[in-house]
Amino acid sequence: MSKLFIVLLITLSSSLHACAQKASESEQADLAKSQAKSQVKINQTASKAENLITRGVKLPTDQVALNLDAIADEPEKFSGKQVCVEGSISAVCQAKGCWMTMAGHKSTSRARVTFKDYAFFVPKDVKGKKVKLLGEVKVKMLGEAERKHLAEDGRVDVSEIPKAELRLVASGIEIRP
Repeated sequence: MSKLFIVLLITLSSSLHACAQKASESEQADLAKSQAKSQVKINQTASKAENLITRGVKLPTDQVALNLDAIADEPEKFSGKQVCVEGSISAVCQAKGCWMTMAGHKSTSRARVTFKDYAFFVPKDVKGKKVKLLGEVKVKMLGEAERKHLAEDGRVDVSEIPKAELRLVASGIEIRP
């Protein structure tokens, strides 16, 4: 009788533990979904009227945007400064959308754009669209390993990645069709 009681007790205990574990996993999944939805609401907005995609901080309406050509012509003049700049998106990281390249009117005017504190990404299908952003200008010398990594992310040959690169660390962007 006592052996039967012990077996029954062990079976009941195991069943309760399994139910509690399933409930805990379900609660964790629900919490993760909720957090993901709130993160999307914070970092992403789209205006249906204009098909405008925004990320990060709101751009100032009182600041005139420079064309990327002006910055690319004199990067040392702008290095370390916060600027509002516009151009077109020439490439996007196809792994996550965690960087993009931006072009001006001149073929030599291009910059790699990253996002401040890795706080937001852009859609992977925005190549060719117009972009306006607020960000800090930097000039960066790239090592061979970083050039290779960027080439892999962009799905291009490493020879297409320059050794010295104009960079913009964006705190906010607007993408238009």
